[in-house]
Amino acid sequence: MSPSPAVDRPPRFRILAACSVIGILALGACDTGDGTTLRDPTAPTTLPPPDTAPIPTEAIDASTAAPSSFDTLPGSSGADPAGSGEFEVVEAETIDLDLVTPWGDGDEIELRYTCDGSNGAPAISWSGIPDGTQELAVVMVDESDISQGRPFIHWVMAGIAPDIDALEENEVPPGAVQAINFFGDVGYTGPCPNPGSTSTYTVTVVAVGQQLEVAEETPAAQVLDLIETVSIGSASNAGTVTR
Repeated sequence: MSPSPAVDRPPRFRILAACSVIGILALGACDTGDGTTLRDPTAPTTLPPPDTAPIPTEAIDASTAAPSSFDTLPGSSGADPAGSGEFEVVEAETIDLDLVTPWGDGDEIELRYTCDGSNGAPAISWSGIPDGTQELAVVMVDESDISQGRPFIHWVMAGIAPDIDALEENEVPPGAVQAINFFGDVGYTGPCPNPGSTSTYTVTVVAVGQQLEVAEETPAAQVLDLIETVSIGSASNAGTVTR
């Protein structure tokens, strides 16, 4: 059997030489032939670094800034001198109707205002009339003597103008009317408990929200019922009488 013919392989140095020739040709392609080297590609191959310089801002004028969505609560001082973030809230002052009589509340009533004295209506005054008052009324009853299912009525005066804040002794101001009390008298009849007993009498000033338009000498119980239905405030003082 004859041997296989030998394959003609290029020597190793020939391969290396060919590679060297190719490399030289590639380098030669970058030369224009006139001594000028070709420019790099125009498109950037990397992004430029970000600009970290601070953006200029304008100062905000506090006078033109948008207002807060919350206003200061009514009654708040709106001041915070300590800078604590807390505001002091001041409670609105409440003025209640107040009555002043010649005797202190719960004290003994002077003899002059009773049936054993001059039997005159006492001088009284009041303050703190509520808003919406159309007129005032004055009532005196005996809390110790219940008659016809109610305290015994000694005095009812209605139709007092709301700008009046006092009555002198026995005074009936213009426009006011007096009812018939449980003694059958028009106007005031003073305390007159049974001998050997002590009774408690209450004087009340009442603010009413509408004009009563009652006539003079209307029965006291009827006027008092009407007063109670339209009352918007009252103040009372009590006193005692012993016989």
